[in-house]
Amino acid sequence: MLAPLNWLKDYVTIKLPPKELGDKLTEIGLGCEKIIKEETDTIFELEITPNRPDLLSIIGVAREIAAIENTKIKYPEFKTNLKPENDTQILPLIIHPNFTVTPRLTGIIINNVQVKDSPQWLKDRLTSIGQRPINNIVDVTNFVMFELGNPIHSFDYHKIKGAAMWVRQAKGGEKFETVDDLTYHLPKGAIIYEDTEKIFDLVGIKGGKNSGTYPDTKAVFIVVEVDDPSLIRKASLAMGLRSVASSIFERNVNRGGTIDALKRVVDLILETAGGEVASDLYDLKNQDFKPWKLTLRLERLNKILGIEIPKAKVITILESLNLSPKLQTDTVVCTIPTYRNDLQIEEDLIEEVARLYGYNNFPKTLPTGQIPTEQIPYFKDYRVDERVKHILTASGFSEVYTYSLVSESDLKDAGANPDHALRVDNPVSREFEYLRPTLKSNLKKALRENKPYAKEINLFELGKVYLGKNIKEAKEEYMLSGITNKKSFAQVKGMLESLLESLGINQDPTPAIEILDPDSIGVDEGIFFEMNYSRVLENINLEKVFKPLPKFPPVIEDLALVAPESVKTGDIISEIKKQSEIINDVSLLDQYGNTRTFHVIYQDKEKNLTNEDVAKIREKILKALETKFSAKLKE
Repeated sequence: MLAPLNWLKDYVTIKLPPKELGDKLTEIGLGCEKIIKEETDTIFELEITPNRPDLLSIIGVAREIAAIENTKIKYPEFKTNLKPENDTQILPLIIHPNFTVTPRLTGIIINNVQVKDSPQWLKDRLTSIGQRPINNIVDVTNFVMFELGNPIHSFDYHKIKGAAMWVRQAKGGEKFETVDDLTYHLPKGAIIYEDTEKIFDLVGIKGGKNSGTYPDTKAVFIVVEVDDPSLIRKASLAMGLRSVASSIFERNVNRGGTIDALKRVVDLILETAGGEVASDLYDLKNQDFKPWKLTLRLERLNKILGIEIPKAKVITILESLNLSPKLQTDTVVCTIPTYRNDLQIEEDLIEEVARLYGYNNFPKTLPTGQIPTEQIPYFKDYRVDERVKHILTASGFSEVYTYSLVSESDLKDAGANPDHALRVDNPVSREFEYLRPTLKSNLKKALRENKPYAKEINLFELGKVYLGKNIKEAKEEYMLSGITNKKSFAQVKGMLESLLESLGINQDPTPAIEILDPDSIGVDEGIFFEMNYSRVLENINLEKVFKPLPKFPPVIEDLALVAPESVKTGDIISEIKKQSEIINDVSLLDQYGNTRTFHVIYQDKEKNLTNEDVAKIREKILKALETKFSAKLKE
């Protein structure tokens, strides 16, 4: 939310300098992210929480400043009485409401308008908050939306065929062209306006091209409505179409502010575009939207906050927020304005008092009570994760965090079937449509994106994947995956074996190591590995058995063996180790042609080994290898 200082000063007297005012706004919950200094103005960039749609308006921010400055708000004056001067000027329009989806629809017709450029003051106000001026009618509706917080829309009255309109929900699949020349197919349940021939508005989100306000428009129908927040949000997400109006509606708009917003729009249209009111006021609703009462017990206030705030201070704070507090012994009864939909229970009032009192004014105290000793059910020991990450980083890998949501093309790129993956019903966009069943696609993407900046790329991720075809079968599992464009298969395999050994795992938890197709990732060679980390945690054994260092030195020798290529090196090593308990370790030292050289370490715990002792074991080794693998000592 951008709030220009000059615009705010139209409604409230501001004495604090911008930096101090920004700090105060942040302290009471308006998150002043940035203060932009311009030649003739200062712009506050505010981060507004979802529960405060009233703060998505200049007047809403001004109210908060008035509470800080302990001053009064100067509201716009309304001049028009929303009645036609005589019956001959009335233009007919029949509206068929739907109170289930649009609880309130307030509107009026203005005839004989002249659509043209807006006056400079109006253009300046809109450009100061990053809005592009269009024409005087559209600019007025946008100005009042940002000023008062109620979205407003203007329609060309003569384009509403049959002088009748219906409020209904889309059946799904209807074609709709927006005012900015984009075509959509409407999702089922979206709120729409239609006349006798066509759909002319995607309610609460975007106006239709076929009913917009253009230079040839002579009469306009102005609408200020209240819509079902959940329906607006669902349609907006399904279409990937966001607007300022939808962001306000989905947070629950001021249901009692529609008439004031309409009066303000009519005043400004008559001022900037001329014309006259050409209908009675339409205010269609099946209930009254009035302020409500809310009670605050001072004893509970002090108990929840942990401090005692004087009654007079509590009353002053609530008055500064326009909550009309009435003290009744130790209870305060407040009247909540309709623009404060976030105030519904006593705790909400307690929060209001606390934030205006100032959280920094609360005394600093240490927590009381006993430190819990029992392990909570959902406890996770992150020390194991850290050990795993340290091993991978020591091996030259860098950790990455990627999105849990992926696109259909990402799934296919990873060799996964989208029909067997969990899909989000209302994705933010097609890029984030499925819950990832593997970490492969994101790691491949990360490798491709980093390739222009680094010759050697080694990445890993420890995170959740989401398995199952539907919500009933859905389950989460942790996976450990990595990708490299430089390390060899043997290096990756050795790293994983070292990792499992450090976790005390002797059995195979089926780590899958895959050679990626070079063409698919744009590198000379690619190695991808994926390990079921949930299974690793089930088999982990961190108990260590410490053995004393041997007292007697080892005897080390290298055996150069000639063996058929079909014989696996691992099988030869296993066979050598079987021949004696004093063979401490065997490893492949070198390989050239059909010759493999093995490094053999002999060591006895009880005595020094002699050459005769080693010779006997060597003879046994060579005999076993010749019998089993036709392997011989190289001459």
